[in-house]
Amino acid sequence: MVDVEVDIHPDLVWDYETPPRNHLWRLQRIADAFPAYGRDRKTVELLHHYAHELVLEPEVRALIELYREAWAARGPGAP
Repeated sequence: MVDVEVDIHPDLVWDYETPPRNHLWRLQRIADAFPAYGRDRKTVELLHHYAHELVLEPEVRALIELYREAWAARGPGAP
């Protein structure tokens, strides 16, 4: 497995002194709080890419798709 770097907001790791490095664990925590956290382009792409390995409510899955489409519409150079 490729080591994927996933930044996670400290608010999402209240129960860990040092959050696990596992990218799927981090993405699941972000997905559980989406869209309050994780709306940036990189995280949205990672959530979309690993969606089949995450437990996502249908509404969250749809929101991730909407964010992904919105980022794509802004173009590759948009912040």
